[in-house]
Amino acid sequence: MPEHTTQEADEVRDTLPDELRDTLDRFRATAAERGLPAENVERWLRTARRSAMLYPEADGPVVGRLGGPLMLPPGMPVPGTSDPEDPVAHQLIATIDLAAIPEGTTDLPLPSDGHLLLFAVPELALEVELAGSAVHLPAGTPVEERRQDLDYELYEYDSPEDLDADLRGHGELRLARAVSLPLHGGYHDLHFRSDLARAWDEAAAVMRPARHVPLQIGGNAADHEGWGDPVRGSATALEDEEGAPDAPGPEDWVLLAQWEGLPMATVYWTMPRQDLAELRFDRVLVQMYANP
Repeated sequence: MPEHTTQEADEVRDTLPDELRDTLDRFRATAAERGLPAENVERWLRTARRSAMLYPEADGPVVGRLGGPLMLPPGMPVPGTSDPEDPVAHQLIATIDLAAIPEGTTDLPLPSDGHLLLFAVPELALEVELAGSAVHLPAGTPVEERRQDLDYELYEYDSPEDLDADLRGHGELRLARAVSLPLHGGYHDLHFRSDLARAWDEAAAVMRPARHVPLQIGGNAADHEGWGDPVRGSATALEDEEGAPDAPGPEDWVLLAQWEGLPMATVYWTMPRQDLAELRFDRVLVQMYANP
């Protein structure tokens, strides 16, 4: 194995706090036990990224909740309802208190305060690109509870109201600092369902702080279906749509959030890093990978 491969992986490791370095060391040891190719392991480790894992059992501070109530400033339209071509209200999936996420938890240029609201319309049609949005409300913004008049045929739920009730049932989401690796096949050149690919999945399982994490902020996106990196997919979709030669390239896009709350499906909010730094949340692109 080339010396620079391990050195570069260790350089990534050295940028992490001690507990996350230990996580990468456990992955490296587990991968060796499973007989995984060392060169591929080191190449994969170079892609490690800090992320915030949000779930009720985490031992960190409360950082948000899933589902309603929807709190918006007076007069602000519910996202999706002002679309002149297809006015469909977007459903609130999560509300995140950004001030509760310590600086450096992720490598994203997130606002330091205020609330981030994540919306999606996970329709039964199973299109990869979804109607959806993200809204940032700066700290101190006056808000009021708003009614959601939701009218769409939902994937795997009887109604949007049933989904909201399920989301609210999770209670408060707490923070666990984590480091993530991409779970798509581009880094190990294996057939998605091969025995060796399953060995990679087993090794990567030590990276997650819990068996099920409903919401993730930042880090690498999880691709459970073998369809490829959804963040790069967003970049390609926007480039094809706009046809702009100066459109942000795949390396310029980031995972804002990932929601694993639907049966056999994952929803992603992605955007160019520069747009996030400039608080251009209107540039968010939402996707869903599903395997019904």
